[in-house]
Amino acid sequence: MKNLIFITALLLLFTSCATKTVNQLSPIEKYQSELVEFYSNPKTSPLNEEEKSIFKGITFFPIDEKYKVEAEFTPIDDGNVIPFPTSAGKTKYYKKYGLARFFIDGKEQVLTLYQSSPVVEEYLDHLFLPFTDDTNGNTTYGGGRYIDLSIKDIINNNGKVIIDFNQAYNPYCAYSKRYNCPIPPGNNSLDIEINAGVTYQK
Repeated sequence: MKNLIFITALLLLFTSCATKTVNQLSPIEKYQSELVEFYSNPKTSPLNEEEKSIFKGITFFPIDEKYKVEAEFTPIDDGNVIPFPTSAGKTKYYKKYGLARFFIDGKEQVLTLYQSSPVVEEYLDHLFLPFTDDTNGNTTYGGGRYIDLSIKDIINNNGKVIIDFNQAYNPYCAYSKRYNCPIPPGNNSLDIEINAGVTYQK
């Protein structure tokens, strides 16, 4: 049944995108279409030939606006630099940048946004939101998912930040053992199901 849901959602995405021009796609549809293309294109795919042979493709939950939330953003001044264990048994470092508070189904949730430390020049505007939820290991990747955000998004949105879980994606480690992916910290574990964004087929 789950496989049927995944296949149906994927077919709906492709059918919808195929009948629209790029300019007609919603931001969510455009993002998801580009992610599928990224993995499908031999020139951009992060997978090697062996991994491609067992790759089951990128699939999504049906797009649901409920999971696009406007969060109250609270900056963390001089945030601590936190060591993140990775899937490769190594360590990466991220600085706490701020807190995002929002509601889903009337229940308050809080997530911490991070910035890489030290900050790489080409990613000065980039914020990292790793999280886990109650779908992990079931309909989504057991190691959690990521969302990319921008500091400009907060500045241009009067101190609030839009978090669109429909744009949640899996780390490369979901499909390959060759990568070194940060594991979401315990404080970013949501006690609800986020039925949005990328799913996972074992």
